[in-house]
Amino acid sequence: MDGREPDRPGRDAAPDPERDGVGADPERDRGAGADAAAARRERLDRLRETARDRWGRPADDVDAAAAGLDSDDPDERAEAAWALAELAAADPDRARRLPVADGLAPLLTDDDRWIRRGASWALAAVAADHPARARPGLDAVAEGLTDGDPLVRENAVLAVAGVGREYPRSVEPALRDLATLAAADDGRVRRLAAGTLRRLLVRLDEDGFPRAVEVTPDVAEVLRGDPDVVEVTDEDDRDGPVVRVRDASADEESGVDGSDASRGPEDDSGAASLGPPDRIPEVPAVDADRPEFDRLAALGGGPLTTAAKARVRTAGEGGQHLVTVLRTLRPDAGVDPETVEAAVRAWVGVADHDHVAPVLARGSAPRPWFATEFMDGGSLRDAVGSVGVERAVWYAHCVVTAVCHAHARGVVHGALRPGAVGLSRTFGSWPVPKVGDWGFGEPLSAVRDPPVPPAYAAPEHVDPAAFGPPDPATDVYQVGAVVYALLAGRPPFVGDPEEVARAVRTEDPAPPSALTSGVPEAFDPLVDRALAKEKRARFETAEDLRRELEVVARDLSLPFDL
Repeated sequence: MDGREPDRPGRDAAPDPERDGVGADPERDRGAGADAAAARRERLDRLRETARDRWGRPADDVDAAAAGLDSDDPDERAEAAWALAELAAADPDRARRLPVADGLAPLLTDDDRWIRRGASWALAAVAADHPARARPGLDAVAEGLTDGDPLVRENAVLAVAGVGREYPRSVEPALRDLATLAAADDGRVRRLAAGTLRRLLVRLDEDGFPRAVEVTPDVAEVLRGDPDVVEVTDEDDRDGPVVRVRDASADEESGVDGSDASRGPEDDSGAASLGPPDRIPEVPAVDADRPEFDRLAALGGGPLTTAAKARVRTAGEGGQHLVTVLRTLRPDAGVDPETVEAAVRAWVGVADHDHVAPVLARGSAPRPWFATEFMDGGSLRDAVGSVGVERAVWYAHCVVTAVCHAHARGVVHGALRPGAVGLSRTFGSWPVPKVGDWGFGEPLSAVRDPPVPPAYAAPEHVDPAAFGPPDPATDVYQVGAVVYALLAGRPPFVGDPEEVARAVRTEDPAPPSALTSGVPEAFDPLVDRALAKEKRARFETAEDLRRELEVVARDLSLPFDL
């Protein structure tokens, strides 16, 4: 909030999770009840002494301590948060009285890590004994799973575990980040996250919610058969969910628009009576600042932004409620905020197109944020492998026309992949694809390399020294990769990310017609040219790709015009 030095000069060293015994360790807590209780008391005592070394013994009054949470002085906020954490850990009855939604939860985005540590410990203590009281702060707690500080991440895992014990369905949006921690974090946090993830998925399964848990390869080993069904995906989409829980009903019809995904892309008969909409409804205008958005649920997010489902009133007298996606630059992203703001401005500049996701509102405080249409049909990632040729061709055409529109205005996407294309439901027709994340190639490159999953990365993403920097030709390649995935039911290359990156540089993918029956061979040369390693061998422009797609589609006798 105030940009002060997070290490707090003059204070003692930060609590070390292994040294101070913060939180709970499943390995150490497997003993008999008495031993586990004693170990828990010992850990709490150590953390309590750590806090007292900094701020002294707290007063025995929850209300008095909570008053400091709103202080302009970061030291007073930190002292209040740690005092409440100690009071909650020592006395479950006091934990019930802690201000969660309007006191502790907002502090989890404070710039000062000491404040985030204290607030997250207090929330974990509340969740351990009073899950219902902690539940209103779940959105903020879920964001703590991606915090740059390991102690905050650990406390967030414990808080999610506590709430999930009583309300497993409510923590489902946090499964993605839990899985990421379980697969990629270090030591203690990794063990806690893995144990919590397994227990939550088993609990969900026992409650009859999921019939299948779909995971990326690096998470599959963490689950090791606990849920009834585990499916390993071919795609390593780090913006998409690494864990996806499908409802029992969705296991029968898991397509984003009711089509049966189990039939595969060669059979789209479930939607035979549908087609493209006659007109695409315009999304109502919004004139609102960030505080006017009512957060409904956490949606996870990616390495650059957090995302939340949020409700806001539309502009004008008598405005109606509109559900949106509210995205905010992560405090620990390490990206120049101006880079993100520039990308959003570029996005706004191309948003007057039916197949570009609209930016409904935006701002820069406390960090760059923007609101977009809530895509109630999921994304193209959900459609890969679950639509027939006709719908795949229409989706592909929608995407390439959006890219042509943006290129005409000098805007390059740079990070195109199925997860960046939302699907907006329309009554009596196929969901409408709308491309988002325009201009995000540059800021994403600052937080991960390549900026998109390797399966959708262009050669210049994985080896710019050999293939040159990303430019409009990169979008041509990525459109080709999306078209390939829609037709073949999988990306051009699948497998271990390092192997995929190597294949992107050195190999040619199998023709889509060889992978999926019913895909005309006429599409093979189109995707082959779009996916050429050398830029000069690809379609010269996105317009050239669009025209070639229309020529090939003309021979299919489609029941609609492109």
